[in-house]
Amino acid sequence: MIRSLQALLVLFLFTFIIYSCSDQPTQVDDDPSADFGHTHNPGASNEAFITSDEYDELVLEIQYMPGVEPRQESIDNLQEFLEKHLDKASVTILPPQEIPSGEQDSYTANEVRDLENEHREIFTEGSTLASYAIFLDGEFDNGNVLGIAYYNTSTAYFGETIDRISGGIGQPSRVQIESTVFNHEFGHLMGLVNNGTDMQDDHHDSENGAHCTEDECLMYFQVNTTDFFANIFDGSVPELDEFCVADIEALK
Repeated sequence: MIRSLQALLVLFLFTFIIYSCSDQPTQVDDDPSADFGHTHNPGASNEAFITSDEYDELVLEIQYMPGVEPRQESIDNLQEFLEKHLDKASVTILPPQEIPSGEQDSYTANEVRDLENEHREIFTEGSTLASYAIFLDGEFDNGNVLGIAYYNTSTAYFGETIDRISGGIGQPSRVQIESTVFNHEFGHLMGLVNNGTDMQDDHHDSENGAHCTEDECLMYFQVNTTDFFANIFDGSVPELDEFCVADIEALK
């Protein structure tokens, strides 16, 4: 009887040890993305961007491939845009970091997602919302688009296309193009137009996705394409029109 009880005790202790060890990860997973999903559709985190209810700080990580580093003036313009339209205690844009070239002429959206999965380092944690931007040394696979918002906190910019249509005689400056496309894609992360952030008045260009019907608005559908910049000569960066601004303010 005593031996039977001893055997049962040993078996119990052995089972407890196995369960305890297997229940604890061998390596602590300190990736906060487990608590905040970074792979949803653009616009899904519109409130996280616009309001300070849950996230009162925003940090942006920028990575770029060789030869396509964004201009500091473009980054400064984005900072001003975000501070103007988001209800945040602070907006921090980290110094851009270089990553290896993808060594290809064009990139699909899925390839961009794979690159983020490989290189992104900063994720949402606590009351700080994290966003990610990548500048690629090629074109989008359709050759005409300058930037895309492909996840709820992520945007990509196609440096080869930006280079091709900027800086030459009669062409817009690179800063003008980068600033415009930067702001436009972040507009998509903010849920504009009718893509998460409710409209106060109908200004949705339903034939062209989440874009504004007003052709002078930053969220007009051609703004992130080469066609738009072929007709711009005054050096200005489009702004959000009164309808988009009203949608943002109504959410704050």
